[in-house]
Amino acid sequence: MQKKNSCFLCGKVGNLTFEHIPPQCAFNNKSIYIQGHDHLIDEKNYLFGKKSLSNRGFGKHCLCASCNNSTGNWYAKDFCAFTQQGLKILEQTTDPHLSSGSYTIKPLNVIKQILLMFVCTDSTGTLNNHKGVKDYLLDKNSTVFPEKINIHIYSNACSTKRMIGYSYASDMRIGGIYKWSEINFKPFGYFLTHDSPPPNEFMVDITDFSKKPYDYLCAVNLTIARLKVSNLALGHYDNVPVD
Repeated sequence: MQKKNSCFLCGKVGNLTFEHIPPQCAFNNKSIYIQGHDHLIDEKNYLFGKKSLSNRGFGKHCLCASCNNSTGNWYAKDFCAFTQQGLKILEQTTDPHLSSGSYTIKPLNVIKQILLMFVCTDSTGTLNNHKGVKDYLLDKNSTVFPEKINIHIYSNACSTKRMIGYSYASDMRIGGIYKWSEINFKPFGYFLTHDSPPPNEFMVDITDFSKKPYDYLCAVNLTIARLKVSNLALGHYDNVPVD
């Protein structure tokens, strides 16, 4: 079923298609139980404490058909190649703390898909209204990454998944108010920061992926921390000490 609203990317009003977050070819092609605001926050809601079943997988209605088709053709398959290599490396890794390996990927295509996923998680529109985000994603050849935005990744083998849109977070461990967003889906977790530090020093900043030309294929060596996720708390991991 299509839902009528403003496209999270181009802003045009119309029917929105279901966007898989991450794409189906990144192991997101099975039914999944999800919990949202009504299940977790509002104790007066009859849905509190329950789950809902999404037969389509992880995702939401957020893009018009045009944006869904174009970005899918431009970025999705190369992002999926990255995750497929990541899962293979993760499964072959014996180190409980780090996942290391060489990836043959198209870095710009990969990071554009990741940023698109964050735009789709943000129901407020704050991220897409940030200067340069929309133009960067709608022009496949653009290498002008939006200022003050950084994208980090971590390795993840946990079954718990997170899809947390653009948020103002207070973190007593590092002090202050931060602008964060997080998506977690095996084999990676993806963490966006806006003019803010990441929640810990173990994440790998891959913002430099944006400096490569579109469709440029190269080898990238990555050593990525394995962070354990067991709940839906933004920026919290079981194996990261809390001071």
